[in-house]
Amino acid sequence: MSDKPTSSMKKRLNGFVWLIIFIVICYLVYTMVKISIVNASQWQELASSQQLKSTTITAPRGAIYDANMDILAQSATVYTIYVDPVLIRKNIEDSEEAAEESIKQHAKDPKAEVLQPLTLDGITQRLSQMLETEQQEILSKCMKENRYQEIKKNVEKDKADEIREYAEENGISGIGATESSKRFYPENTLAASVIGHLHYDGYGIYGLEAYYDDYLSGVDGKTLIATDNRGNEIPYEYKQSYDAQAGDSLVLNIKIPIQSALENALQKCVETHAPKERATGIVMDPNTGAVLAMATTYGYDLNNPADILDPGVAAAIAAMPEGDEKTEAQSKAWATQWKNKAVSEIYYPGSVFKVITASSALEEQTITTEQGFQCGRVVQIADIPYHCWAEYDHGMQTLRDAMMNSCNPAFIRIGQTLGTELFGDYFEAYGFTEPTGIDLPGEASSIFVSKNDMSIVDLASSSFGQANKITPIEMITAYSAVINGGYLITPQVVDKIIDSNGNVVKDFEPVVKRQVISGEVSAKMREILEYVVENAKSGNAYIQGYKIGGKSGTSQKIDIDPTGTHDYVGSYCAFAPADDPQVIVLIVVDDPQNGEYYGSQVAAPYAREVLENILPYMGIYPEYTEEELSKIAVVVKNTEYSDVSDAKSTLEALGLKVNVVGTGESVVTQVPSSGSMRKGGTVILYTDQNAVAETTTVPSLAGLSLEQAQAALDEAGLNLLPNGSAAYESGATAGYDQNPAAGMMVYKGQIVSVTFYPQTVSSQ
Repeated sequence: MSDKPTSSMKKRLNGFVWLIIFIVICYLVYTMVKISIVNASQWQELASSQQLKSTTITAPRGAIYDANMDILAQSATVYTIYVDPVLIRKNIEDSEEAAEESIKQHAKDPKAEVLQPLTLDGITQRLSQMLETEQQEILSKCMKENRYQEIKKNVEKDKADEIREYAEENGISGIGATESSKRFYPENTLAASVIGHLHYDGYGIYGLEAYYDDYLSGVDGKTLIATDNRGNEIPYEYKQSYDAQAGDSLVLNIKIPIQSALENALQKCVETHAPKERATGIVMDPNTGAVLAMATTYGYDLNNPADILDPGVAAAIAAMPEGDEKTEAQSKAWATQWKNKAVSEIYYPGSVFKVITASSALEEQTITTEQGFQCGRVVQIADIPYHCWAEYDHGMQTLRDAMMNSCNPAFIRIGQTLGTELFGDYFEAYGFTEPTGIDLPGEASSIFVSKNDMSIVDLASSSFGQANKITPIEMITAYSAVINGGYLITPQVVDKIIDSNGNVVKDFEPVVKRQVISGEVSAKMREILEYVVENAKSGNAYIQGYKIGGKSGTSQKIDIDPTGTHDYVGSYCAFAPADDPQVIVLIVVDDPQNGEYYGSQVAAPYAREVLENILPYMGIYPEYTEEELSKIAVVVKNTEYSDVSDAKSTLEALGLKVNVVGTGESVVTQVPSSGSMRKGGTVILYTDQNAVAETTTVPSLAGLSLEQAQAALDEAGLNLLPNGSAAYESGATAGYDQNPAAGMMVYKGQIVSVTFYPQTVSSQ
């Protein structure tokens, strides 16, 4: 029998071989299709990651300007220092080869330089010194396999240049610097809770920085550089760059001088009254809703947001031992100081809310301005007795007297004329049941009794602002509608958005939601609120020469302190001019701790101070009566080197007395030589060349009346310049803020400036 394969065996073998070949071919085809078509993007991405080095170019963030185009926030160019571990290792290998070659050359020629090779320890140590960063941290990143490792961000240009120079001198291509941006806030703490700040990664997390982040952030660019199989960059033609698109900028309605005036007043408020839950204030245009200023004190430094500025809180945390309790306290302190109290916290508005009750009743004609409202010190609603704040009976009052007296029983009676249905309708119409829509993040929602659930007892408490919790921004927005003709307007912080070339991207026009009351009722309310200020100057925002309207408020924090004996919120809302409102101010002082808590005591003085400072800036000037003109201060004219008789005539014509010292014919020295002083004061003229001006000690004027202060200065041979809203008001007293300070030695005739405050009265 032959052992050669038969033809059938050959056929079967060939068939088997061809089957294997076919299967292999099919597998190869399948694999090629899968790689080149199905998974093409995956392999292309992997190849690119090995062949291309990508660097992100951070887009410059848009600036934030105040209404006068002064910078509140801006981004400056800084650098991110990085290393490429692959190139670093190659640089070290190349330097070792070069060092070995230099040794060989030195053996042949002793004059030849022997090169020192680079070491990873030497490179990281030098970087550590230049960047003031831990060497071990840099070393660990240089050991990684990824091509791009950030060493330090926000490096200034001079330091980046130093690092580049070091890398170039030592032939290290694995160290580089990319441009990025760092946020700077030139005004530091100014408007901090409004502007907000950025997360470490560069996006906004608070305030306008967060709300308008999409506009401000821009679009990052990218640079792609081709590399060979050893990580070396291939020549320039293989480099692709995609430019970063700069972010748009915000132009605010806020003005730095107005913002500063508000923050300075709030700072004095917290220093005097130490509110446990901080103080906040808003300045707004009641006609357009433009927010001219907004602040919460204590605030924080935008350039160093982790620093706690409340000295009491900072000291308490510093005294804690390290541990969870301290960490929790610190986190709470940060959350508190970064929060914008004006929009993110709710409170009982108290008597300021009475303007809403009164205007609603006038609009519905359930009351008239001449109608009488009984006080009686107490009014019974169902089985609940409601007491007036005063310890005496206000008697029968017209609406404007009830508003001036802030009489709770009177306003409960006014609220009852509306009933729960109508009261609820106006509460909603004035915007208290929904957020205002202000362009800031974190706006809180009010807590209120709906008209469907409201009882007559709820209505009684609601009528004088003690049942519903609202935000300060809701209160000032509704108050604006009361005085601006009846229009509820959306408050707006940003006026417009512009691109990097100054072109307007978006312009924000005033948004009128609806008309709540008629123009006639609004005019009546302005007259009533002006009457309150003019006829009860103490405890209000009265400023001589200005028409001011306003109302104070004091509420009990009944949800925290049901007895209503300890926790209060004092507030005050004022506007000017009363007959044509251009500005409105709200100050809210949450839980003052130093004994006083009425809004007339803890808030009204600071609302007045804000108005005193900003009205002239806004081009609104005082208008005095003839009687007032006879009392106000005059500007002293300098008569030095003038003939004595002419000098006397000039100064006496201003209503000033003149005391001539010496026998000369012309004035050598005049005290005071300039400034403003009260009429009737004395100017001293020295006529001898060698005359020495007499000196005297400045007395303390604190607590004295105008007449007493004048007498004390007359005795010391000094002149008085009264300042403040009560500068010429009967019964006003001088404060401690006098200049020069008590005890200083000054020249006789010098002017002493002191602020006078109205007598404090116990009113809400």
